[in-house]
Amino acid sequence: MPEGLSGYKKKEKLLYAKLVAGSKALFGWLAAAFARILAWARRRTFIEIIPEAARPSRRLRINNLSLSLIALAFIGLFGFAIFAVSRFAYVFVDLEIAKRDLAESRVMVDNLRDRVETLSGSALKFEASLSGLLAAVAKNEDGADLDVSVNRALGVAGLTSLLNMPESGDLGNRELARLKDLTGYLDSAVPGLEKASTILAGQKEIMSEIPNIWPIQGGIGHVSMYFGQNENPFSSGQWYLHSGIDISTFHTGDPIVATADGKVIAASYDGTLGNAVTIQHSHGFLTRYGHLRAFKVSIGQIVTQGQVIATLGNTGQTTGPHLHYEVHLGMSIIDPLRFLNKRQETIEFRP
Repeated sequence: MPEGLSGYKKKEKLLYAKLVAGSKALFGWLAAAFARILAWARRRTFIEIIPEAARPSRRLRINNLSLSLIALAFIGLFGFAIFAVSRFAYVFVDLEIAKRDLAESRVMVDNLRDRVETLSGSALKFEASLSGLLAAVAKNEDGADLDVSVNRALGVAGLTSLLNMPESGDLGNRELARLKDLTGYLDSAVPGLEKASTILAGQKEIMSEIPNIWPIQGGIGHVSMYFGQNENPFSSGQWYLHSGIDISTFHTGDPIVATADGKVIAASYDGTLGNAVTIQHSHGFLTRYGHLRAFKVSIGQIVTQGQVIATLGNTGQTTGPHLHYEVHLGMSIIDPLRFLNKRQETIEFRP
């Protein structure tokens, strides 16, 4: 056998011998440890119970193994009790939080229901107003009233059915359904409102071109002389045709406003009317304001309805401070009261 191989064989035998010796030592230690544990477990512990009275004591005998198992069981039960109490406290806190959230949710749902009821009532008022508005201003191409179309538009979302909905079913879902129907109704009303807005905007534009507001700012004053046949204040017993109306406030300096949109074509002194302003309007209208104290506009100026053009005075042929107001349509002089939408007969005394 070669010398190198013989050396390896010796080392192998030596390693094997060490492994066998180590295994024997390990198993010997384990056996000894098990024997010691077994001996400890077989040992008995005496527990003596001595009562306070003169009674014989009692002695309990139990081995260490049973005592250890009882101790482990007690520790396990104690740990489980701590876990159960902690878990109960956690669940109890979650339950209280859930109760509080539920109470708040109920309050919110009650508020939502009240708001929906209020909104439904407001929507019904809106429906009635919108129905009247559309019936008054909406016209089709043939000029007939759109009552059928209006009723169809107002019934798209069904506000009547909205208020007559059955009260059964989930509260939240029922209120959401009512809100959905109300939203649909409001959406369906938008086209009609847009059309009414367009019509009213056109009417407003036309109305601002017609002299139809009180010529003294704030609607103050009273008519001291009407249009038509009147006794001449400067010639007793003689009658003449009064070409306008006289409005008196017993006060000079009150603002005079343009009764319609237009252009100032005259602002000068006249022997009869004193300081006078003449405004030309659309559709052939012309207005004249006399006996003014001071001008607030000039010739060629564009004015809008309600704009201050002068102040009330006592210039020209007059028996006291007042405004002489005329309305002309084409070549005719007409009664201004036919167009005024505010006529105040009460005499207002002011310092």
